[in-house]
Amino acid sequence: MDKSSSRGVYTVDGTVVEADFTGQDIIFEKDRNGQAIMFQMFQGVRNSNFFKFSNLKEVRNFKLRPDDIYFPGYPRTGNHWTWEMTCMLLQGKAETIPRFKDHLEITPLDDLIKQPSPRVLNCHFFMSQAPTDLKEKKCRVIYTMRDPKDVAVSVYKIHFGRYHLNNAYNGSFEDFLQMFLEQRVDNNGIFDQLRDAEKYFSENPAIPVHYQIYEESLEDPVAAVQKLSDFLGFPRNDDLCRSIAEKCHMSKMKVDKDAYAVKVDGESYLFWKGVSGEWRNWFTKDMLDDYYRVYEEKMAGSRFYERYSRANDN
Repeated sequence: MDKSSSRGVYTVDGTVVEADFTGQDIIFEKDRNGQAIMFQMFQGVRNSNFFKFSNLKEVRNFKLRPDDIYFPGYPRTGNHWTWEMTCMLLQGKAETIPRFKDHLEITPLDDLIKQPSPRVLNCHFFMSQAPTDLKEKKCRVIYTMRDPKDVAVSVYKIHFGRYHLNNAYNGSFEDFLQMFLEQRVDNNGIFDQLRDAEKYFSENPAIPVHYQIYEESLEDPVAAVQKLSDFLGFPRNDDLCRSIAEKCHMSKMKVDKDAYAVKVDGESYLFWKGVSGEWRNWFTKDMLDDYYRVYEEKMAGSRFYERYSRANDN
């Protein structure tokens, strides 16, 4: 494999990050027209090659503290946005957090160990892959959710025409969607991850969990911050919540977080529009029919089913 082809320059917090494929079980998932996306397989799940294998294999044994906030969620569901809101609430002021974020798959684990409490530990792991002592410590969990159709579009845009480490995807959205529905994309697609989280929380009712809904956060960002504040157990400070909501508007975050963002050849890899319903510009009727056939199969009977059912597309 030629690891130099299509290789962009990655930076995080303004520092160049070299690709480290050490230990990775590298695969190439091909769409029906032969266009490929590179992943690493870990415990049966397709992960970004940007994630360090040394980190992936240590997450299960990572030692949590009782006041940690565990923050999983599928990619492109508002992770960076919600992490920023949460950290601002913890520091008690609407000021930009001067670093990328505390990411279990990327940040050196020794650095996370040195982080002062309380830590907000982001990741994209299935809940069944969470650190084993999450159940014992009963850490608060913030779980981000977003319409899977918008997620499919956003994940596609991450891969298409960009340097995905050393492999830019050049297929159509229609071909990518087929892979998405076949669960041959990042984290094996979103549906299994949602059902896995549902099962985990049902089996561990003592773990406090807050669902941060992307669409609700866009519709009323102040209320979204207030709900986060209440979940974290802070006395209600509406002025602070309003200031944080304003500071975390995507137009401001794109500027304020620019120095700390993940970039490819100087272009931000993560902070884009921050909108809902963009899928309408991408899905044809046939694609939508294909999508809902899989949605009905994967999500029927789920507590999350109604929120993103076809009935709510109108």
